[in-house]
Amino acid sequence: MDAGEVLMKIENLSLHAGGKELQHDLNFEVKAGEVLAIVGASGCGKSTLLRHMIGLQTPQTGRVLWTADGKERDVHGDDPPRHEIGVAFQAGALWSSMTVGENMMLPLELYTELDEAERERQARFKLALAGLNDPATFDAEPAALSGGMRKRAAIARALMLDPPLLCLDEPSAGLDPLTSARLDDLIKRLKNDVGSAVVLVTHELESLFAVADRVLFLDVDAHTATALGPPAELRDHGPDAVREFLTRGQYQPHKEAA
Repeated sequence: MDAGEVLMKIENLSLHAGGKELQHDLNFEVKAGEVLAIVGASGCGKSTLLRHMIGLQTPQTGRVLWTADGKERDVHGDDPPRHEIGVAFQAGALWSSMTVGENMMLPLELYTELDEAERERQARFKLALAGLNDPATFDAEPAALSGGMRKRAAIARALMLDPPLLCLDEPSAGLDPLTSARLDDLIKRLKNDVGSAVVLVTHELESLFAVADRVLFLDVDAHTATALGPPAELRDHGPDAVREFLTRGQYQPHKEAA
């Protein structure tokens, strides 16, 4: 897949939760070979947007279209791109009743005709790709892994079907700085070596500037996206709220004078 090819289009999308509008009129694209970070203050709808993009939540208005190979498919339609989008959730979401290896092989068992030996070979390869090189990890229980190892295992599982798009929800949340930096390196390797596009929900500024090609800023006050572009460019020349967020780590809305 050529870098820059549009994989996904978000058209006039609105986000709601608990009867409240979080965002409206969202319009942007996800391109092959890029890391697109979704950022904004707490409660702006970052994770909700990601769930819409992977088909877990249905929009009240707007569409999410998978556009790879010149064909448009509605992510929420009758032919969703299940195999083309890999997802790693914030808590990892590994099945606790399975070993790490069984977690890895499950997508191959469900969606391919590979025999057990080939499923294991590919699972061990993806674990190694994610930095889990110890062969013992394959037979370990998820509960026996550290937080950083669980994150890596979740990313490895998301890669099992070789998706052109990988969606990561707060992959660095709860990790120490060294482990977080190693995850950043992993994301960059996935982009450069595997060629996967990555959509990343994050609040970690260090990770943001380390890995993101573009940043989509969801404004918690305006209830829409107010900026889209390279992180350094938005930090230096973006709207005031975006520059404040990218230099201080959070945006505090200005209150109107009484």
